[in-house]
Amino acid sequence: MTFLKSIVLSLCLIVGWSQEAKSQKILTIDLESTVAQSSGQLLLLTFGINVILDNGVDVYRVTYEATGSDMLPDTASGLLMLPDDIEGALPLLVYQHGTTDGRDDVPSNLQADFALATIFAGKGMAVLAPDYLGMGTSRGFHPYVHAETEATAAVDMMDASLEWMSENDIAWNEQVFITGYSQGGHAAMALHKYIEEVIPDRYQVAASLPMSGPYSISGVMKDLAFTDEPYNFPAYLVYSTRAIQEIYPSLYDDESQIFKEPFLPVIEPFISTGSGLGLMNQTIVQTLITEFGAPIPKQIFKDSILNILENEDDHLFNVALRESDVFDWAPVSPVLMLYCPTDDQVPFRNSIIADSVMNLRGAVNTTAMDVSDGRELDHADCAIPALNVGVPWLLSFIKDTTTPTIAVLENQSARIYPNPTSGLVFIDGLEKVDLLEVYDISGKRVMRQVINNSSIQLDLQSLSDGMYLTHLYSEAGVIIEKLMIQ
Repeated sequence: MTFLKSIVLSLCLIVGWSQEAKSQKILTIDLESTVAQSSGQLLLLTFGINVILDNGVDVYRVTYEATGSDMLPDTASGLLMLPDDIEGALPLLVYQHGTTDGRDDVPSNLQADFALATIFAGKGMAVLAPDYLGMGTSRGFHPYVHAETEATAAVDMMDASLEWMSENDIAWNEQVFITGYSQGGHAAMALHKYIEEVIPDRYQVAASLPMSGPYSISGVMKDLAFTDEPYNFPAYLVYSTRAIQEIYPSLYDDESQIFKEPFLPVIEPFISTGSGLGLMNQTIVQTLITEFGAPIPKQIFKDSILNILENEDDHLFNVALRESDVFDWAPVSPVLMLYCPTDDQVPFRNSIIADSVMNLRGAVNTTAMDVSDGRELDHADCAIPALNVGVPWLLSFIKDTTTPTIAVLENQSARIYPNPTSGLVFIDGLEKVDLLEVYDISGKRVMRQVINNSSIQLDLQSLSDGMYLTHLYSEAGVIIEKLMIQ
């Protein structure tokens, strides 16, 4: 068998978004734990997450029917989280988890970042946290940051869980929310894209909150393979390369055709087990420093592979990378991408490019927002301010089943100027505004003012420099706009 197949064979293997699959079913469901409201609140306060929980959470481990990465029937796993005191119809939120150390480090084992998903269940939502294909009970190697399988694993779990909820008299209010951080940000965007482009008559997304995700796989993330700058997370490149081979088995015969010899002894155990990502990364970084003086990621690849990635745009390798891009489309439902400019793992340009392209394509309510507030926050540190900004934003779209609904007006906008501002702001372009609220990046309301006309003048000079969200309320609903004070 020849190394890295011909372009003709490559193109024959290309598969786009798959067609709508049959509804799947829950196979097993077991109550793993119950998180008391007080315990959950204490945990959030400990980590500095400014969200007040409304209820405790029942955490169920589930296995469900799914379609594997090989398109054959599979058994996947994840967590289903429900409020411990259910009142009325529940909105559904899918929480896509971040990169973990291996196939068993997953939500269904109460690992990964599953605890973050309990925030939303603690606010009265039904929450699904799929483990992904190739993790938990699912067979095979995890197709890391492969957009389609990240989406279909979640859709299969949605189908199965909603059927189980219906059978157990747990009502759903027909709203779908999506969020996730890091890989979960990519997976959240992939799921949103899949729902709107492939199954729009099956589910409708109310809003999605992707955070610090690698949305530009073939651009920003691929560039890491060519940089001469140190990058301390080269294992991500190994992981994503092996993931492509999981989807396209003919891509290469073995890892020795891709990676240089000094790195094979540490790469091969991870490839064979799907576990030990952290140890592999640590050893690769140490080897790069020993061999080349710094962790320059391109040094792990053979020159022939770098040549393909850089010069053969139609090669299956590059085609597969483009297939997992999730930035080049126009979302219909609201999207808020949160990021920090000093992210050391996922370059913030992913969010900037996604925001620019999506709005160029005609997205009506898509925004990327820096939540660092001028601080130098790395990838891990960015998560807390992202949640403090993102959670209140996402919750603002929930339909209240007990009081009149406040609709988010997705196709309307206000003119706020100057923006950025030093403090004095004018708002117009609306027929009528009854109430204005301003929130800072932590989700704290810093201003509330009753309005009697359509033209508004505000003096915000007392507020600190930074990013704010303005909520403009009328009888028709609410318009949300961002405002920068500097």
